[in-house]
Amino acid sequence: MNSKFFPAMVIAILFAACQTTPPWKDDEAPDGGIQWDSIDFRMEPYVQGLLATPFELYVVSENSFARLSTNLDVVERRPFLLPSKSNSLPAISENTLARLTTNAQGRQVVEFHLARNATQVHNLLVDTLSVAAGNSLEIESFNTPVGAFSSDGTLFLMPAKVLPARTYSLYLFEVRQNFQHNAFEAIKMIKRIDLPDLSANADGVIKAVKFLNGNFYLTSQQGAWRVTPVGNATKVRPAWKEDCFTYQGDLYMTGTFEFDLDKSIDNGLTWERVNIGTDMRHVVVADTMLFTQEVPGKIFSVMPKDFKKAKEITYPSVANPISSAFYGLVYFEDRYIFSMDKWLFAAEEVAVD
Repeated sequence: MNSKFFPAMVIAILFAACQTTPPWKDDEAPDGGIQWDSIDFRMEPYVQGLLATPFELYVVSENSFARLSTNLDVVERRPFLLPSKSNSLPAISENTLARLTTNAQGRQVVEFHLARNATQVHNLLVDTLSVAAGNSLEIESFNTPVGAFSSDGTLFLMPAKVLPARTYSLYLFEVRQNFQHNAFEAIKMIKRIDLPDLSANADGVIKAVKFLNGNFYLTSQQGAWRVTPVGNATKVRPAWKEDCFTYQGDLYMTGTFEFDLDKSIDNGLTWERVNIGTDMRHVVVADTMLFTQEVPGKIFSVMPKDFKKAKEITYPSVANPISSAFYGLVYFEDRYIFSMDKWLFAAEEVAVD
């Protein structure tokens, strides 16, 4: 493990038109009657993730990170060091974000950045992690997050392909910071969790990694695993699962077909099939509303509380949601904040067609 800490270099990068006007007018009300508020803000090349903290909105793109105030004013805009390039979706917590890059030598690097101190970066070389003899590791970058943080940000779980064995291992890290959360103390691997029955036979096998109600969950084409904070992994579903989410105290897992919804009322220990057809695939819970995507990056739809038929959102008329990239949706300061390509837009209510 490379535990070297170093101050971020000051890079003179001008983000062209970083605060240009979004491609719709302010306060435009679509046919559904809901007022959209344009946010005078833009990321390049497109937004890869959002996180709403109690006091700030975090925005991550392939080459930069930004913090916005409760009034959606820019508190900080931080370029990432070049020539590193992000190869997967970032994982974001209140104090730390993690992103996968490839360095100038072609080696995969997981970069840990402190959210409120640009000078604190911890680089982890993937090929220095422990692995079964005769194998090497590769972090997959097929439209999935590099991993997931626990709710308090002190744990990080990352899946990796083991090659040529063509299986997966999970790596559980402890993330320690000082009391002020402005300096790393250590990022330490505390357990390697081998999953010999999860075959790395193709790209896109892993669908989601999340931390819900005190445990990690990994969903894949070959089932789903529950991983405790001390690294005990249990396969809880045998069939293809797309995503996992919590709603009104219970846990749910979605699949690829209409009747693939499962539910757990004992915090993920046991699961039962929900006997309804549903459009839910990749789910975001924002305030009391449910949103779903067919796959990450595709257009969001609203999911009614009966979990059945998704409803299309009434977007601003000049927006082009069908061909755009949607990787962020949060509820922040009494507004629903969406990302669409490089833009952010907001509404106090969400209208459906």
